[in-house]
Amino acid sequence: MNDRPLPNLSLDLPSQRKEKPKTPKGPLRIIIASDPSRPMRTITLPRKLPLVASAVAGVLVVATVALACGSWKISDARAALERRVRAMVAAADSVALGGGAAHAGMLGFGEVAPLADGATARPPGGPWGSFILQSSNNGEQMEVKLNLQTGEMEPESYRQLRHQFRCQHTTAEAPIDPRLLDLLYRIAQRTRQKILLVSGFRAPMYSKAKLSYHTRGMAADIRIPGMTALMARDLAESMGVKGLGYYPVSGFIHVDVRDDRTRWIDYSSNSKDGEGTEHGGGHGETHDSSEPGEESGSEMFELGEGGP
Repeated sequence: MNDRPLPNLSLDLPSQRKEKPKTPKGPLRIIIASDPSRPMRTITLPRKLPLVASAVAGVLVVATVALACGSWKISDARAALERRVRAMVAAADSVALGGGAAHAGMLGFGEVAPLADGATARPPGGPWGSFILQSSNNGEQMEVKLNLQTGEMEPESYRQLRHQFRCQHTTAEAPIDPRLLDLLYRIAQRTRQKILLVSGFRAPMYSKAKLSYHTRGMAADIRIPGMTALMARDLAESMGVKGLGYYPVSGFIHVDVRDDRTRWIDYSSNSKDGEGTEHGGGHGETHDSSEPGEESGSEMFELGEGGP
């Protein structure tokens, strides 16, 4: 027998494995064989395509989350802004009512409210007048009562009026200029009709005008039952209304208590009822005498105090 030892083959295997060349990974192939009568179709895709697609999908998910968070923050900021506007309106309302009126509102109108110095606050005397104000947007109707000597109103009637004049977008309320109430009262007395309110107070963020009197509680868009917009305009003209806008297509007039005398006509057909439309800066809401844009279809002109 041959006692020669056998070669150790296990020691050569690792070296052979290391020497084995690595084959490069080829691209991804999609083979389509839908019809036996036609040759197979092969679609070649880069091998890194799934990784790139996953990365893009991840970026899109992150962007979506970021946008959602931003929208949520904007919603909170808008809600906070609306709360601040309501708080400011409430503070302005308390100032507008005055000290005595505030006591009367808390104790009930007609009761005597003690003051700090021991005096008493009583409701103002003098004759009282009233007229009916109805919203053309929702049909709400109320009786406006005001003192003809002082222009003051009963606290409860004033709260209802302010709610009637509220912004239709935000439901925000604001103090109403007493001169505007006196003007509406005189129009109602002249016509013996109620006043149909198309638009009253308008929140500044929803006003297209640079300087709108609607945002300051100094303007109202109105209709008068039984009268055309032209007849209402002529009536307001005869009463010496300072700010007067005529909207023949929409069928209402704009009246305000600005200091200068301004007139404009808007023939556009998009001035519909409610707060959805605005009188832009070219519709006389600003005090400049520039011509309005052609697309508005309006004309504006200013008259001095010596005008007709």
